[in-house]
Parts: sequence; structure tokens; C-alpha cells
Amino acid sequence: MRKTLIIGLVLVVLAVAGCGGGGSSASSSGGGASSGGGQTIVSSGPNVVTMTVDQGPTCSGCNAAVDIPYITVTLCVSGTTQCQTFDHIEVDSGSYGLRVLADAKDTSGNTFSLALAQETVNGSPVVECTQFVDGYSWGPIKTADVDISSESAQAVPVQVIGDPSYATVPSACSGTGTQEDTVATFGANGILGVGPFAQDCGANCVQTASNGDYYVCPTSTCQPTTLALADQVTDPVTDFQSDNNGVIVEMPSLGASGTAVTVTGSLVFGIGTEGNNTMSAPTVLTADNYGYIRTTYNGQSLPYSFFDTGSNAYYFNDSTIPDTCLSQGNWFCPTNTLQLSASNLGQNGVQSTVSFSIANAKTVFNQYPANTAFNDIGASAGNESAFCPNGASNCSFDFGLPFFFGRNVYVAFYGALTSAGTGPYFAY
Repeated sequence: MRKTLIIGLVLVVLAVAGCGGGGSSASSSGGGASSGGGQTIVSSGPNVVTMTVDQGPTCSGCNAAVDIPYITVTLCVSGTTQCQTFDHIEVDSGSYGLRVLADAKDTSGNTFSLALAQETVNGSPVVECTQFVDGYSWGPIKTADVDISSESAQAVPVQVIGDPSYATVPSACSGTGTQEDTVATFGANGILGVGPFAQDCGANCVQTASNGDYYVCPTSTCQPTTLALADQVTDPVTDFQSDNNGVIVEMPSLGASGTAVTVTGSLVFGIGTEGNNTMSAPTVLTADNYGYIRTTYNGQSLPYSFFDTGSNAYYFNDSTIPDTCLSQGNWFCPTNTLQLSASNLGQNGVQSTVSFSIANAKTVFNQYPANTAFNDIGASAGNESAFCPNGASNCSFDFGLPFFFGRNVYVAFYGALTSAGTGPYFAY
């Protein structure tokens, strides 16, 4: 569900006004830190990894980005100590599984070079077309041992995006959007999808060859294929020996300014499995079998709504808010900052009203590069045919990363038992 804004797209517009702005660096420290409203952020533990919002990976030709949370992940050739550690792996609660860019540089400055085992079907290599909202990524499926903090998963199917050995992209894939097969175009060294499901495709790819995701490539000509559930790209968190029933995204508040230079929070593994991940959220919204809740906004019922750290803004439709102040993207540009609210409803009947702000995007982005985190940016969702039945244009509300600032948000995996019930659910 990535809807990632690359700052390079708007710099031409903002250059006339110049860059400026203030803000501060929001962070947590010690065993736990209060971040307003009684929020406690766990910053240490074997099941905790630091999560940071900053300008993104440094590389030749890379555009910096805003409101993207990153962690550090180690990949190893399965069963060996041949490993590489990569920072700036994006955390995405709206997608599933681990993917790394073939041109990513590890923390020692070396380009990805692990000789990971290639997955095959009938002797032919398996390659995937991963489709995000803002583009597609193409690359083979391989297996790796994955270490995050002190948690480990063995022989996990992962995607290596942009592997030069598979340079020919089928037209059925390339026709789905903009190619994002390099660190520069992707805006990260990789992405960890921690949405409510373990695999990225599920039963559809087991049963149907024309699933749009998986291909076999015996030569440069690739053909669609079915793929067993165990061989699909998998969220490694679900394969941890413990702390594997969900995650908690813990991000501090940005304070009255609504902006910060950088932000440091935590991604905590497990819900109710350790002393540092007990359920404390007052609102638990169970999701449907596709991972959606229902949101009511401005009198409209939106049954395919979701919480997505991989989206860097609130995405929803509201024709009363101007969205044409920037040359690219339908970013909201109200004259004055708007104070809005929406009502969320879970399958369990629990209802919660949340308040949020939408500021003028041109004014907000004019603070870059001094600041990289903002809690009040939004954009029109546009035609949401990826979510809506029959190509409808208004059926979802995407609560992107701005929603997560100042909250601990729980994501319980499908079918997983937790102290607050069985997933999938979101809680905050």
C-alpha cells in the first residue's frame, strides 16, 4: 500500500520560496519515555528495534523523503554466518514480507552481494512483480535467514528487487505503473511489510496462475505461475520463535509544532508475549478477512479503510479541500490548517472517533530539508480502484504515518492469539 512521496518531485515547486522552517528532533530514551498523553515508548529489549524517520538512505541520485519510518535488518545466507546488515529498511504496515534492493549498500558501505538460494518451480526461477500504489518492483524470490534486533527467522522467502539477472520485465508487470527497482527510485534500501497477513498473496496465488504477482522465468521470457503458500514472500516476524503474533508501532508525538527534524521511535515484536509489549490500547478494532476496517468521514461510509506506516500522509477524498497547489500529486492545500475527525468501526462493533489536522502542503514541504517528519499532511485518494469494487472512486480512508505520531498502534496478525483476542485487528 506504499504511497511514498519522494521530495525530489516537489523541490521544483518549492525552490522559488526556498527552504526553511524550524522544528525539533523527537525521540525516546532509556527503558521507556513519556511522549504526551501518557504514551510510553519502549526503547530497549530483545524484541525491540529502533525506528527512525529521516531523509532516507544516502546514495548517488537518491531523493530524500518525508514521513517514512526505517529500521535496520540483517540478512544471512541460510544456515551460515555470511551476512549483511542494512539500515533504512522501510516499515510498512500496509504490505507483507521483506524485500531488499539489489543495489542497496550495507552499513559497511558494501553493495548487496549475498548468494541467497533461488526459489524455483519445476527447476525454473521464481520472480515477482510487486505492485504498490505508487509503482511496481520486479525481482527474484530467494530465501534468507533474517535477524532483527535479537529476533531471528530461518529460510524466509524474500524478494531481491532490481536483480540485474532478471532485467526483462513482462509487459503485464511493467504496464502497472512506474518502475521502482533501485534505491534511488524506491526511497529505501528495502521494505519490511508487517501488515495483518503472513504472506503477500495468499490463497489466490496458490490457486490461480494469472495472479499478477508470481512468474517463472526459465529464460528471458517469463510466464505467470501459481506458488505454494510456504514459498511466497513472508513477513519474517511471523516466523520468529516467539513474539510472532503481531507488532506495535510506537512513535512519539511531534508536539505543538507538528514537525521535527528527525523522529526516533520503536517497532516492538509481539503483543502480550513479553513484559514490554503488554496490551494497553483502549481501542481494539477487529479487521475483516482482507485487513480493512470501516471509517465514516464527512458523512461517507468507507468500508476499505486501513492504517499504513508505508503511506506518508492521510489519503482520503474531500472535494471541499483544495488540492492543486503543487504541480505533482493531489496534496491538500487549505488556506488555514483544518481540524477534522473521522469515526472508525471494527468488525467487533467497537467505534472510535479520531481527530487530525490537515495543513497546507506547500507550506509544510517548504520546511524541508530542515524537517522530515510532519503530522498534518494529506492528499486526495483519487480513484481507488485498487481497493474499491467495480472501480468506485471513494471507499477507503488511508491513515498514513501522520496518524501514528503520538500513538502506540498494535497490528495483530491474522489468526494469531493475543491477550486482546485473535487477529487480525488494529488497536491504539
